[in-house]
Order: sequence, then structure tokens, then C-alpha cells
Amino acid sequence: MEVGEGIVEYTKENTISSRDIDVVKSSFIFGGNASGKSNVIRAFQLLRAIIVHGTSSELEALPVDSFANGEGNTYFKIQFIKNGNLYCYELDYDAHSINEERLIMNDNIIFNRTVDDIIMPSSIKGLKVALRANQPLLFFAQSNNVPEAKELYEWFAQDILILGLGHNVLCNQELFKPLYTNPDLKEKVLYFLKAADFHIKDIKIQESFIPIQENNQNLESRLLLQFEYECKDSGTFTIDYEAESISTRILLFLSMMILDNHHNSKLFLIDDFDCFLHPKLVNILLRIFNEWNDTSTQLIATAHNTDILDAPIRTDQVWFVDKSYYGVSTLYSVFDYNELSIKGIKKNYQDGLYGADQIINDSMIKDILLC
Repeated sequence: MEVGEGIVEYTKENTISSRDIDVVKSSFIFGGNASGKSNVIRAFQLLRAIIVHGTSSELEALPVDSFANGEGNTYFKIQFIKNGNLYCYELDYDAHSINEERLIMNDNIIFNRTVDDIIMPSSIKGLKVALRANQPLLFFAQSNNVPEAKELYEWFAQDILILGLGHNVLCNQELFKPLYTNPDLKEKVLYFLKAADFHIKDIKIQESFIPIQENNQNLESRLLLQFEYECKDSGTFTIDYEAESISTRILLFLSMMILDNHHNSKLFLIDDFDCFLHPKLVNILLRIFNEWNDTSTQLIATAHNTDILDAPIRTDQVWFVDKSYYGVSTLYSVFDYNELSIKGIKKNYQDGLYGADQIINDSMIKDILLC
């Protein structure tokens, strides 16, 4: 997300500049429960799924998210920089076909697709007849080795890290395979956890093989994690992963993903970023993505903990989602209120000045308890 004009706070620590475009290193989206904050993350998930997987036949429906009644088109526009190139990609589609699709790199049109006409790179013009109505041209072009499309495809496939921190996600121990295959990474994660006041001496990872189905000779690999803790009086003891707290699982997962990609430029998308974590741990994670981040890595996260608004961040890093009476969610920045300083933002938000609040009817709740 781009920086707000006139903001001078934490420019060195919290912003990145590339190709004369200034963006913030991290953005935090606040709002009430069921306001639509998570839809920002889901939008990236949806777009990435379409681009990375394409469609397998003309009978396959495209995944859409056209709100409530399912009518209308789904539209995306995204702009980013990779390897020094500025890309702008647009996609407009419904469940059955691509209506418009456009890719521009450094002001040069790579392809432009409408319902009536398609401008394609010369290297694949002869394959135009093979492009299905429900097939993204970006997927088709990268499959046929168009360099610009391949670079864009790689960004979606490899550089976007969508981290779910829910219990249903973190119960999958296969997420921690990098710790099993990379001993150096495991040592770094253990050091990180020790610094964060988690008294974990070691993470023991065992690979087991189980039948995919009963009476089946084919085996499937499974990872089983155990945590070895130091005990001052009685040596060590171990705890199975399933018995470990959700906060430990979350910090283990986040530290692994951060350290595994520390020297690369990635886009982290995290829903409920502050969920289950102590405020001091949240503050350290903020410093990792802002002050201590010397790459082009960015973070977009949803959050509830307003203590984040007391951290050293800028007003153009703070966003809100509010839902209308008709159920339509709107995303906007506190910078839209001409706020140039973060001071006072927390109180203003808690006082309802920016909307995006949880409106609770105390009387109605009390009434139902008295019935």
C-alpha cells in the first residue's frame, strides 16, 4: 500500500522506495467482527488460485465472490514490482468466462483481452485458438513461456505467503516440514523462541508412514512434532504437538515462515495477526516487519488489538473496514481523515470517530438473559 503524502514519521523504518514508488512495509486492518476484514485476505487467495491453477477444461467454473446473491462480475486490479519491473494486472470475470484481462509491464502492454478482441504476445499468437473462454490468459501465457507472464506467475505462486493462524490450519503438522528438512532453520527458530521467553530446548520431529487407505500398500508420510522443555529441577520433559498451546503453535509457525524467508522479498498476508499473542510479542513482530526489515518484504494483516496503534507506525499503515446496512464492506485508511500523526488515533478509533466499530446493544443482550 502506498504512502500518504505529507507523512514524515518513521519514513526510514517503515517505508520502502522502488522505481519512484513509495510504499509502507506493513498495513493493519481494523474493524468489528463480521465487518469483512478477512475478505481482503480472501481476495488475494481467490486471485492467486485462479492464476496459479487456471482451469482444466471448458466445463470448469471459475471461483467467484460476487457477494450474497452471486450476481455480477468479480474484478481485480493489482500493481507490484518484481525484479525491478513494475507490473499492473487486471482481471474481470464471471463463473463461466473471462470478460477482460490486461497485463502491463513498465507501461508496455503485454496482453489485452476483451470480449471482442485479444492482443497477445507475438510468440503465442498462433495459439490463440487454443485459449478457452474460461482460461486466464496469464496462466496460458506462462504455460507457453512468455517471460513477462512467467515472472508475474512466479510472484503469485512463490512470493505471496498467506498464513492462516486458526486452529483448523495449525493442527496440520505437515506445515512444519521446513524444520524437518532444514536443520539450520530449526536452530534459528529455537533461538527465536528462546529469545521470546519460550523455554523450549528442542523440537523433535519424527516422520512416520501410514497407509493412505485400509488394506492399501501405498503409504503416506506424516510428521509428528514433540517439544522438549528444560526443567530446572528435573532435567527435561516433552509435550506432544497436539497438547501444546495455540499461542506456541502460532509463534512457532510465524517464526519459521519469517526466518525461512528473511532474506527474500515476500508479501505476508496474515488474518488475525494479533490473535492469542502477548502484546510484547506482537510488538516484536511489528519491529521485524518494519524497523528490522531491510528487504522489500511487506505485511498486510487484520487485527483487533488496538495496542498496535500505540506502536511506532504511521497513519498510512492503519486501515479500517466498515459494513453498511446492506452488508457491503468498505476499506479505507485513517489517512483519509487527514491524520498525519499516529498520536490520538487509538482514542479516536475507540470513541467511534472513524467508524469500523463493534456496535453492541447492551439492553438487547440484557433482555434476552432475563427471558
